[in-house]
Amino acid sequence: MTTRDIPPSLTATIIIGVRNAGDGVPVMAERLLDAVSPPGIDAVVIDDGSTDGTGGALAAAFDGSPSITLVRHAESAGIAARRNEALRLARGELIWFVDHDDEWSGAGLATLLASAGEADVVFARADFAWGPGAGDRRLVDGIAEAEPRTISREAGARMIVDGTIHGFLWSKLFRRDVLGVDPFPLQVSQSDIVGVARAVEGAKAIRVIPDVVYVYRRQPGSITRSRTPDIHALASAHDSVLSLLGSFATAAERDTFTARFLCLASVNTAVRWGVPRPVMGETVRAASGWARPLDLRAVAGRSRPLAAAMVLLRVAPPLLPVALRTALGTLDALRSLRSRLART
Repeated sequence: MTTRDIPPSLTATIIIGVRNAGDGVPVMAERLLDAVSPPGIDAVVIDDGSTDGTGGALAAAFDGSPSITLVRHAESAGIAARRNEALRLARGELIWFVDHDDEWSGAGLATLLASAGEADVVFARADFAWGPGAGDRRLVDGIAEAEPRTISREAGARMIVDGTIHGFLWSKLFRRDVLGVDPFPLQVSQSDIVGVARAVEGAKAIRVIPDVVYVYRRQPGSITRSRTPDIHALASAHDSVLSLLGSFATAAERDTFTARFLCLASVNTAVRWGVPRPVMGETVRAASGWARPLDLRAVAGRSRPLAAAMVLLRVAPPLLPVALRTALGTLDALRSLRSRLART
């Protein structure tokens, strides 16, 4: 499928928030200019207070393009605020969020649009790449099914809660109406999944397709690589998702979501990025408190390893970071081996 295969009846807006893109501007600009070349496709690009000349470079790259709206700000307000702002400027009935430093194309958008039909949300698939080689990537979202299918809002909500579908924006297409006004909470992380949950909660039908439409590349400046992860943002996102979608899930699914998304993820993120000891202590204590009300039998029925982690948080909280360091070290070694084998 090419960028010219977009159904003529659909209009779409690509939204990009950019800050200090540096040398990445030319590649991003080339991708975007190609993606907006078919009729009915436009883009909103917001420069979130870049200090490296990104705003000027973007203005020069997009000069004369009627399909790209560029907004430049002198100060940073954060990606959530800029996405909310861009939505207010969007002209398309369908919205695709992308990041400037990942791999995407107009062909990916065409695939999403060809699958939209009457659906309010499209769930596609995405890759996560952490290195240059073919073995340095893995699928991080979506369902490996031979044929696309349409599901209900209730089924989509349960996919979010049970972790089948994640909160990444870029592997999904949204009808503008179901996103509502300012769908992304103004927090430094985890605003994405709240926006996804709001869209799913408002959807009448969701289309699930097996196509990979995006490659997320881990960058040194990624918010997830912060040495002081915001567990309060994680807790706020957790509460918002359950408030929006929890009624569509069983009690066991909700407890499993809390165990995975909140308890385990908070400690895992702290371990992965080597936070200072006081931050680790605060994180483990918070996770232990969140784990105590959970029905561990119900969690074990869905994931025994996850239930075991919750037992550690209850009876010996300091042991969970130790166990996770060991598990992550083993995982990294296996990934490195796979990458070497793929290169040879």
